Amino acid sequence: MIENSFIIFSDEWGRHPSSCEHIVKQLLESNRILWVNTIGMRTPQLTVYDMKRSIEKIVSWFSFTKKKEYSLPENIKVLNPIMLPFNNISLIRKINTLSVKRTVSNAMLNWNISSPIVIASVTNVADYVTLFDAQAVVYYCVDEYVEWPGADRNLVIEMEEHLLAVSDLVLATADDLCQKKRRNGKLPVFIPHGVDFEHFNIKRQVSDSELLQNLKPPIIGFFGAVSEWLDFEMLIYAAKARPEWSFVLLGPIDTNVSILNGITNIHLPGKVSYKDLPLHAAAFDIGLIPFVVNELTISVNPLKLIEYLACGLPVVSSALPEVVKFSEFAYIANDKYSFVEAIELALKEDNELLRQSRKNIARTYSWRSIADRFAEHIELAIQNKQINT
Repeated sequence: MIENSFIIFSDEWGRHPSSCEHIVKQLLESNRILWVNTIGMRTPQLTVYDMKRSIEKIVSWFSFTKKKEYSLPENIKVLNPIMLPFNNISLIRKINTLSVKRTVSNAMLNWNISSPIVIASVTNVADYVTLFDAQAVVYYCVDEYVEWPGADRNLVIEMEEHLLAVSDLVLATADDLCQKKRRNGKLPVFIPHGVDFEHFNIKRQVSDSELLQNLKPPIIGFFGAVSEWLDFEMLIYAAKARPEWSFVLLGPIDTNVSILNGITNIHLPGKVSYKDLPLHAAAFDIGLIPFVVNELTISVNPLKLIEYLACGLPVVSSALPEVVKFSEFAYIANDKYSFVEAIELALKEDNELLRQSRKNIARTYSWRSIADRFAEHIELAIQNKQINT
């Protein structure tokens, strides 16, 4: 395993564990990490969700207390530089750059870090990644950010093109992303998502979930953000076609879900902690990935796919390319009609032998094995850079 110092620009540490956070946790034993919490990709709107997130972010700038630091693993420090979400304004972009440079440089000095490896998993940090005399700059691409709802398309394109140009290595979590981020004949390296297998591999015990224990089985469940890329039309059709089924969308709600009002067998219990997530997933009879298939989602490699499999759950999904790869273990639906048929077939065929086979395939995608591949490609990139300079 690689031994070095890292600066990671990514999502907020601990808020909802991302693939980048899972990988970094595997690197902590032999590396020191400065993790830089970044702002969202899109301009905030006057919505309850966005206003709440904005307030949370402002509070984090001024109250990242020692108590919170004590809860962090060893070898990592989490930084919260002031970053305003209006990079389309030249002055704000310069202010953000100065703020990030000062905060990170001070942390490097205090921790005696020089020539780190810099990793970015978001594009809106493109201005910062070359400021710290990096041994290597790595772009870990996990989404097609230009297609994100509410994103400033031109700004995202500009910043991502700069990030691709200055990166010594590009890693991507989907084949579609690898093709889209190819530049000058250089293809990014495909790195799949993994799973904390021991976390999700728990005994099926419906009664342990207080949220779901009173629902009528079968429980057709989804966990994750309840966002606009969910195919609500498909879910509504299935719920009305099979009123005896209980549909559960378990997670934070960050879009208007009034379309679901009055549909009594669709339940939205809200957000649960990552710690308790397997407890509730164990009550599912089916794990759903009901995404609209569009330019954003064809590049998505859903973390929940391998997590469902680690639970032993049959998976029913929209025809996302990265899920279709697992068609031996997942049921793929091309429309709302085949969605219902796929759920029926998955319920009919499910048995303990199939559950064990799903767990066996999930076991091969441990975050440790993914982190080893991640680190191996970084080491190769550093070696190649040294040879070519």
